[in-house]
Amino acid sequence: PRSTRKESSAASDVYKRQVTEAGFGADLGAEKFLDIKCRKAGLKPNAVVIVATVRALKSHGGVEKADLNKENVPAVEKGFENLQRHIENIQSFGLQAIVAINSFTLDTEAEGKTISDGCEKLGVKSVLCSHWANGSEGTKLLAEEVVKVAESSDTSKFTFTYDDDVSLENKIRAVKISAANIVVSGF
Repeated sequence: PRSTRKESSAASDVYKRQVTEAGFGADLGAEKFLDIKCRKAGLKPNAVVIVATVRALKSHGGVEKADLNKENVPAVEKGFENLQRHIENIQSFGLQAIVAINSFTLDTEAEGKTISDGCEKLGVKSVLCSHWANGSEGTKLLAEEVVKVAESSDTSKFTFTYDDDVSLENKIRAVKISAANIVVSGF
């Protein structure tokens, strides 16, 4: 669940580990969490989990909604470019990403392997998660991997996208969204 700055601070005082859901996408939800909330609350994350689905990658790979239930490894490969950009966004903060492959009944082994192989090429750990079918047991391996990464992470590498004292225009220019750099005019 999303938490306020005060709640995050209190949780840090009580618990060894804290998990925060920062919103959709490593391009906006995570960016706001990392550049704004972490700065204001003095937080330094140990790891970031990016959730990916075969269906989403096929969609990003150009597959029409009516055809998303059919195996299409080339579309997953093409859609992986979007996931790669999310991974790069997280890495730009000096953080380690872990990809949770949210598995569903109609996903094929070849499609899931395409995602895990792509992550491996980038040096990023991925974990197949079956909580949709198996409840919490389906994310046990993910939880174990997150703990391993969090405990071995170097939080001194965490960096913000921009300095807090720069102008709003320069903050906006510094933020990378999706695969394109945003050009802001009118400032």
